Amino acid sequence: MADITPGMSTKEINAILKKYRKVTFKEGKYDLDEPLILYSSTIVQCAPNVTFKRKHKGRMLELNVTPETTKYKGTHDVEWHGGTFIADGNKTAANTISLFHGKNILISDVHIWWCQGYHSIEINACKNVRIISCNCEHQTSKDGEEFREAIQIDFANYDGLKIKNAKSTSPCYDGTHCCEITISDCEIASCPNGIGTHTVSVDDLYHKAIKISMCSFNTDGNDIQLFGMKDVQIDCSQAHILIGTKTQAHRNEGGKVKLATPRRNKNVTISAANGVTVGVE
Repeated sequence: MADITPGMSTKEINAILKKYRKVTFKEGKYDLDEPLILYSSTIVQCAPNVTFKRKHKGRMLELNVTPETTKYKGTHDVEWHGGTFIADGNKTAANTISLFHGKNILISDVHIWWCQGYHSIEINACKNVRIISCNCEHQTSKDGEEFREAIQIDFANYDGLKIKNAKSTSPCYDGTHCCEITISDCEIASCPNGIGTHTVSVDDLYHKAIKISMCSFNTDGNDIQLFGMKDVQIDCSQAHILIGTKTQAHRNEGGKVKLATPRRNKNVTISAANGVTVGVE
């Protein structure tokens, strides 16, 4: 086990995260000048009043991944508990937390403020991810772009998530979709959209086994929006849910094409009727 203290540089912190499997962040403020990187079989606990501030252009926290990582073969068996991430120390658009090609991931009791332009949490090409009791607040919209979800569920494509040193043809952009995603007891406020996705793949593939429950919303758009998803269970009162259809799809290596058959969701179950409104397009 290792302790991390506010006086350490981001480089020193990442060296500890790479070496030790149980890590505690001690109370205080941490200025990040590069992303924090998580490796397999790691448990991170943040003490009360731990705050991370972004001082660089990229993401604040991400899984270790390379251009060669495919399917669910990347970082696995990770837990991160606690901490507040404040992303507006640099105004460049970026996800705050990014999960790519991971498996068996738990993120709990995290508070994210002022994500710039993209997603507070991106879950991309992952299996068995749980986002529990997290707050996303005051996320901004990227100028001229679609409103982005605070918590996004996406597939491995070049346009969706750029990886350092990865070309558009790199193996990591293999079209892997998400599977077994649970998002519960989260609060999303002052964000463009809440939970879901805004894209589908050119391949006839779906995000599967998605569970969203006991979440609260105060968004500018859709609280939950579904595109290209299968076997979805939603149990959230006072939510606006968009069950969408896409006629345009993203290629894995980048670019978009027109679908001959519009992509629809399959087997969506909504169990909380109190205050729920559902739109279909």
